[in-house]
Amino acid sequence: MQCPGCERPLRACLCACVRPLDNRVELLILQHPQEATEAKGTAALLKRCLSRCTLQVGKQFEPPPDEGRYTLLLYPPSAGPQDLTPPLQPERLADPATLRLVLLDATWRKSLRLLHENHWLQQLPRLPLQIDSAAAPLYAPLRRAPAAHQLSTLEAAALALQQLGEPAALAEGLRAAMADFVSLQLAWTRG
Repeated sequence: MQCPGCERPLRACLCACVRPLDNRVELLILQHPQEATEAKGTAALLKRCLSRCTLQVGKQFEPPPDEGRYTLLLYPPSAGPQDLTPPLQPERLADPATLRLVLLDATWRKSLRLLHENHWLQQLPRLPLQIDSAAAPLYAPLRRAPAAHQLSTLEAAALALQQLGEPAALAEGLRAAMADFVSLQLAWTRG
């Protein structure tokens, strides 16, 4: 049996983890198809929590309509000597309601492929994520990451949204949803 809300098996239903939150920054999650079937993935929970969030699954994506929004990509800056990524325009970050944040939900290797196969993503300014190195990722019990900056999609979104001016309560709500999700997953894998 599947839950009609989250479309997961009833014993792994994540509906109890959902925290409905009203975000001003529009979120667009581009998810690789292999990540869509990952039981430990957090993008579906993130989408269910946020009022302004779209999740698209695929390998090729059309750019979103402009709608007067300043669109940013949450992705590490290029390490190459000729970084052609447009610079971030701090003056355009003043009003969260005019922002759109694009996240790639995939393994690091597949996210790089999504970036290269969707040239419009390369034209977006990148938001450098400010990570508190003292805070342990909530996702650590489920998936090991080789570096501190490799967070789950939900955790990265919570940090980025707070950086972009969303209230701390929104980030706290997302972290609470993540903590419940981790507990649910651990109970499900043990039981």
